[in-house]
Amino acid sequence: MTETCKSCHDPLTLTLDPEESGDEGETVPDNLLLPCGCHFHWQCLLDESASIVSTLRCPSCTSYLPGPASGPSGAGSSSSSSSSSAPPPPPQQQQQQQQQQQQQPPSILPILTRYLNEGGLQHDLDISPALAEEAFLTAHPAARPARALHTLAAAGDVSGMIALLADLDAHPDEGDMSSAQLLAWRDPLNGLRAALHVALEAQQEEVVWLVLWLGSAVARDAYPDAVVRAAEGAGLPRRETVPAGEDVRFVTDGAGRVAEDVCLGLGAPWDRLVEGGLFLSYSS
Repeated sequence: MTETCKSCHDPLTLTLDPEESGDEGETVPDNLLLPCGCHFHWQCLLDESASIVSTLRCPSCTSYLPGPASGPSGAGSSSSSSSSSAPPPPPQQQQQQQQQQQQQPPSILPILTRYLNEGGLQHDLDISPALAEEAFLTAHPAARPARALHTLAAAGDVSGMIALLADLDAHPDEGDMSSAQLLAWRDPLNGLRAALHVALEAQQEEVVWLVLWLGSAVARDAYPDAVVRAAEGAGLPRRETVPAGEDVRFVTDGAGRVAEDVCLGLGAPWDRLVEGGLFLSYSS
């Protein structure tokens, strides 16, 4: 008998979008086999992420999913992100850090699966990171656009970032973060990095200037002329005042690094941004 998805009971295939595949009705495999022997569509299993993360059991047969030799995926992480001698951040940032500490993503044991999809067969695919991410985003839906912003920042998609921020400001939903909050948001799924950390580490210079223009108090004359012309040409407004607690230059990641630290770690040519005092630390 042909196996079907234990959740929706449909065949273990996925129908492609005709605009993407060029063939109407083309199907590809979408077969995720759990250690217990149950089959699911990828998305169907992700829809059960909250239950799996909390119980570590198959949502169909209730079998325990992690292997016996698996260890905690979050072992060895440090609970301290800054030295005791470092000056405390502003009260507003302290509050933001406390809120995000309460929103840490779950850390679960590895769950090794076999997955057959359009790209081929993958053996020993650990799905626990994907489950933990989906469970976290389900519990904290406001983090979805923030995660999307970070993805766009890493890819250097300036126009995509502008469109996302403009859409949020034009159509705010209850519980959504503002543009300012989004730019300063620290990702619990990525070492508490903010958008500026992500852009710098991906060495996306246009994104770095965009984030600074929208989320920092850097003086206008500190920006290259080309950046100012591009920003003003795109109609990107600057906030009249940016409190230190919301200034993206001063947001720390899980290792206590501000943007200046990331630039210095990257070396040339990024350390030149520090030389003129563009990135300031709390101790400066």
